[in-house]
Amino acid sequence: MSRAPLLPAPFGLRLLALLIPPRHREAFLGDLLEEYEDFVVPERGTGAARVWLWATAFRGAVLGFGHRIKNGLRGAGRVFGFGRPSGSSESPDKRPNRGNMDILSQDLRYAFRRLARSPGFTVVAVVSLALGIGANTAIFSIVNSLLLRGLPVEAPEELVEIYQSEDDYPYLTLSYPDFVDLRDNNEVFSEVVAYYLFLAMVDWDDGSEATLRNMEVVTGNYFSMLGVRPVLGRGFLPEEDATPGTHAVMVLGHRYWQSEFGGDPGVIGTSLRLNGHLFTVVGVAPESFKGMYPGLIPDFYIPIMMADELEFVSGSRFERRQTRNLFAKGRLRPGVTVEQAGDAVLAISTALAEQYPDTNRGRLMTVLSSNDVSVHPFVDKALVPVAGLLLTVVGLVLLIACANLASFLLARAADRQKEIAVRLALGARRGTLVRQLLTETVLLAVLGGAAGIVVAQWTIAALLSFQPPIPIPINLDITIDRQVLLFTLGISILAGMFFGLVPALQTTKPDVAPTLRDEGRTTGSRGRLNLRNSLVVAQVALSLVLLIGAGLFVRSLQKAQAIELGFYSGPSAIVWPNLEMSGLSEEEGRAFQLELKERLSAIPGVTGVAMAGRIPLGANIRVTGVLPEGVEPLPDRDSYDVDATNVGDDYFEAMDVPLLRGRPFSVGDGAESTRVVIVSEAFARRFWPGEDPIGKTVEVRGRTLEVVGLARDSKVRTLGEERRPYIYFSARQSYDPGLMYLVRGGGNASQLVAQSRAALKELRPGLVVLDIMTMTEHLAFMLFPPRMAALLLSVFGGLALSLSAIGLYGLVSYAVARRTREVGIRMSLGADSGSVIRSVVGGGMRLVIVGSVIGLVISGAVTWLISGFLYGIEATDLATFLGIPLLLIGVAFLAAYVPARRASRVNPVEALRTE
Repeated sequence: MSRAPLLPAPFGLRLLALLIPPRHREAFLGDLLEEYEDFVVPERGTGAARVWLWATAFRGAVLGFGHRIKNGLRGAGRVFGFGRPSGSSESPDKRPNRGNMDILSQDLRYAFRRLARSPGFTVVAVVSLALGIGANTAIFSIVNSLLLRGLPVEAPEELVEIYQSEDDYPYLTLSYPDFVDLRDNNEVFSEVVAYYLFLAMVDWDDGSEATLRNMEVVTGNYFSMLGVRPVLGRGFLPEEDATPGTHAVMVLGHRYWQSEFGGDPGVIGTSLRLNGHLFTVVGVAPESFKGMYPGLIPDFYIPIMMADELEFVSGSRFERRQTRNLFAKGRLRPGVTVEQAGDAVLAISTALAEQYPDTNRGRLMTVLSSNDVSVHPFVDKALVPVAGLLLTVVGLVLLIACANLASFLLARAADRQKEIAVRLALGARRGTLVRQLLTETVLLAVLGGAAGIVVAQWTIAALLSFQPPIPIPINLDITIDRQVLLFTLGISILAGMFFGLVPALQTTKPDVAPTLRDEGRTTGSRGRLNLRNSLVVAQVALSLVLLIGAGLFVRSLQKAQAIELGFYSGPSAIVWPNLEMSGLSEEEGRAFQLELKERLSAIPGVTGVAMAGRIPLGANIRVTGVLPEGVEPLPDRDSYDVDATNVGDDYFEAMDVPLLRGRPFSVGDGAESTRVVIVSEAFARRFWPGEDPIGKTVEVRGRTLEVVGLARDSKVRTLGEERRPYIYFSARQSYDPGLMYLVRGGGNASQLVAQSRAALKELRPGLVVLDIMTMTEHLAFMLFPPRMAALLLSVFGGLALSLSAIGLYGLVSYAVARRTREVGIRMSLGADSGSVIRSVVGGGMRLVIVGSVIGLVISGAVTWLISGFLYGIEATDLATFLGIPLLLIGVAFLAAYVPARRASRVNPVEALRTE
């Protein structure tokens, strides 16, 4: 026998233990707490140990409950004739041992019969719970996919993420030479891999249009180090990771193999053309492995030795320490801790900084356990509060649905007073009745959970249909897996138990004698009616909180759309070709860019064409290091990072970005002339406050450039940003094969897109085009987060409002049914229908007013939590805090008016006959 636990079991654990058969309950709790205190806490620490404790307790409770259901169904089988024959002999002394097994089956049969007798109640309760549980399951599935689900690799606890730090940016990527030095000079990792995400154009050589696809460019030991075994063929061989440009092989992603090749096992040996190069398929990744970037499932895996051929770069990345785009993972040697690995990579990076001061000064390496990183530390930091917000929102929706369930159960309880009183008078134990009622409630909740799985699937499909407006295909792997099913089962059972307990206790505590004499209609109802009133007040308050949150995001979206951008955002098309991917040399590319600009300018109705390395507020961001004249460099740095772009001569005119001083770029700014730049107001204010920037110089990558113009500030990265320093380089002096073209016209933007696409095909049919879109679609990238937030909160807020309206409607309908005789008496004494309506509606609206006041107070206290997600409005926006309560009150009035109107039409004679 286990010793008594040092600490008493928490209340929550004792509740979970109720799901375990009584004869095992005490031993389960004792052993669990003893293991927690003696072994798990010393080994894992308090935080991780608590997670283990609750996970183990929940798993044991679910298994125990499942054992009960299994035994109960066996008992039910005997009762319905498909178990032990009814005439079989069974010794009486064995029946007590079998009684516990039959109790659950009897309670389940009783619950099924009760629910079948009230199909309307059952359907409404199940649908309400399905909506709440389905919303929670859908959002939890997304959170599970992005943040909780680990990599399906071998021994993930041995993996660490390796980053480089610089100034205030601790989690940056590595260069290939730095990776090689780390790989070859460490004693803490058994293996190290590197990888990065890349987009490539796939050409099938059948005349069809080339498509943009995700791929991971990886080191040769990628699959072997991770323990990922291809389902067909093989991974990469050591010689395919040795010499640049010699082995054009690929491993297909499982999804791409299924969608494009139909799962053909003969795909090994076939070839695909990526960015103009033929690659031979040597393997197919397993279905469970979807790469390193959640949401960006790769279609191909390519050896890193083929990177230069894919990207058409001049000079090899394998020798450039300033080209840093590699993510790295290491597998710890046996006995090595994460802290020891961190010390080792810090020493290696310190040595590299001393050996290569021009490229590595100030760049130190650090490690994090892979189990502590879901996407990337920076991304995780942004995703966690968003995930918490969404889970809180859907949690409130579930609370409202459960309050509806409790309200419905209390209404039924009033109608079952006499039945319960009779059973108590005949000697039934109160505990037995509570258990039966809880079984009925949990059954309802489980049915709601099963229906909620269907709702969750619909919700997930709807959410996945909203793709961010970026050229990178987003493929979130959101599935309802075992974790999600356990989550749904858990919240279903807990919802049924917690929200069914109070109604069960209320129902089984009537005044028996008065109830049997039909005097319990008023005697025992007041407390239950007050509790139902409280539930409605809570529903209204929670709904108001959600609706105010949705209202704030809708108002924020309106403000975001009205923000002054500082550049032209009217009807226009944005064309984004890539000349490197199309195989054009620099000389060919320069000539093509000028010719394309002329062709686009000749489109009827076009009033201007701007060429730029990036259009503001897009997904692509370029930062360059600059050292302005007269400005001291940062400690351990020789430059300042500033947003930059290359632009054509007509950019400022076509984009409506006026030059406040100086001149624009011109034909005279050629490759052999003085290097020139144009800076923004924010750039001049930061580096030369109170001075004239014209004529000053900036040093960029060892070259000195002269400032010839001062441009007005515009938005650069985000809508809500403060004015950001921006520097413009001349596209004539700095060749950029990925220039974007803004085609401005006064007509229809979609027509401009079609005309631009036709001009491209006519000029060069095989050109690789990353995207062609309208300016509206381009700006949708920045508006996507507020739009999705407004949409999700509006949907969930509307769902909460609907559930609250159902709850209020049920309350008033119940009150009307209880007061039918009273209404008949009042009408027979001369009361008109208007006074009846006012009386009935007034009772419901008083609850709504109380709930609204409470909801306003709560909203005022918590909306500051979302202030960081809002544009242009405060978290206490007056219009929202006035308009949303009026909307809720209006909907609530309709919900109360319908049954009140029905009550006003009651026949007094029929009402007086009502019992």
